[in-house]
Amino acid sequence: MKFFLVVIICFGVDCQAIFEENPYERYDICMETAASTAQFMQYTYPESSGQVDCLTETEFEILKEQLEKGEKLTLPNQENQISA
Repeated sequence: MKFFLVVIICFGVDCQAIFEENPYERYDICMETAASTAQFMQYTYPESSGQVDCLTETEFEILKEQLEKGEKLTLPNQENQISA
């Protein structure tokens, strides 16, 4: 299975997604990278809110479709996400 690192960062109500196109082969490696990415984002953008997560290929494709349609991003509340 492949996993994609996705960052959702919000300044006020304006949220944007940042993601890597190259997948991770293992979930645990993706989540290790997600944890360090969340720390970096918290330090670099302390006035922002956001989440960092590792999505499956199916979840990643759904996110990309939503972005292409111009759907507004919000911060999902999932158990495995790391807040930034």
